[in-house]
Amino acid sequence: MLKALLNQVLPNHCLLCGDASGASLICNQCSLLLPRLRQYPHLCNCCSLPLKVSAPLCGHCLKHQPAFARSYIAFSYEHPLDYLIHQFKYRRQLASGKLLGEMLAEHCRQAVRPDFLVPTPIHWRKRWQRGFNQTELLARQLGKALRVPVMDALRQTRYHESQKSLGRQQRQKNLRQSLALNRRYLQHIRGAHIALIDDVVTTTATARALSELLIKAGAQKVDIWALARTPDH
Repeated sequence: MLKALLNQVLPNHCLLCGDASGASLICNQCSLLLPRLRQYPHLCNCCSLPLKVSAPLCGHCLKHQPAFARSYIAFSYEHPLDYLIHQFKYRRQLASGKLLGEMLAEHCRQAVRPDFLVPTPIHWRKRWQRGFNQTELLARQLGKALRVPVMDALRQTRYHESQKSLGRQQRQKNLRQSLALNRRYLQHIRGAHIALIDDVVTTTATARALSELLIKAGAQKVDIWALARTPDH
């Protein structure tokens, strides 16, 4: 009752348009504008890449099968979803992170419940510059909402500048040389079903490298849970 009263007296404001949004951080109109992946008629069953024609897998997953089993991705990385992610990652707007975590948790309720959630790691220098690891915050929020334990089983040992401009092969080469397991979690990884948490899946290079590392360490199954998938333009 107190929360409802506060929402009437001091309503939240939509993070996109600024209008009063009641108990939510986004109003109904702006929520309808978010580019949900389900708007695409055809998606790759493995990496969730939007496809032009009906097919079970995209060409890359068909030719190079990843170690992860499948992905649960809520949105396409387009406006205005990309704005919310940018505000969270680079402007430290934790309210946007809270909203994104809530929406991802709701989307992933349809997924088979894993044994552990594992956030995608970032190098300590990048964490220091940003102030936090956004995937770790998402994982903690998901773990609390879905009652799944979070395990920091992965680490990045080498620093790389942004890889947004790099192709898939160069990304995979860089990643293989810079990723490692936290050895103390090996006993938990063996035989476990793990959901790897990420914010944006671009070329799947990171998801492939990390899931391969977990499978080699004895994980029974790895899924990818992410906020957004970059369309292959």
